[in-house]
Amino acid sequence: MERRDFLKNTLAVCGLAALPIAVIESCKKTSYSGPSNVDFTLDLTNSANTALNTVGGAVIANGVIVIRKSSTSFVAFSATCTHEGCTVGYNASSTNIVCPCHNGTFSSTNGSVISGPPPSSLSSYTATLNGNTVTVKS
Repeated sequence: MERRDFLKNTLAVCGLAALPIAVIESCKKTSYSGPSNVDFTLDLTNSANTALNTVGGAVIANGVIVIRKSSTSFVAFSATCTHEGCTVGYNASSTNIVCPCHNGTFSSTNGSVISGPPPSSLSSYTATLNGNTVTVKS
């Protein structure tokens, strides 16, 4: 066997040996979580938050998606999909939180997984309205 053939075969075997490791690594179940120690306010008179002046409106701030559910109630969840860490969005027509990366769908009521690959629910936070200010806390 020539030296060139030996090296070629050796590299091919090494490459095949590493393939199962790469496959296993790509299938690991990593769950991404949202921010902790959340404590911020959103001023509804600020132009950046105007979407929250309408029921069904949503804003992402500080890694949290805040959704106006009624004239007096808001919900807040992590804006990070638990599957691959993509930023989620709100679909007002379906009233679901959706991940654009792999079509994960979450409930906008409690953050639970409705469909898709996400392994767990979105972290939820308390959102309260006081005048023109929404306070979001862990």
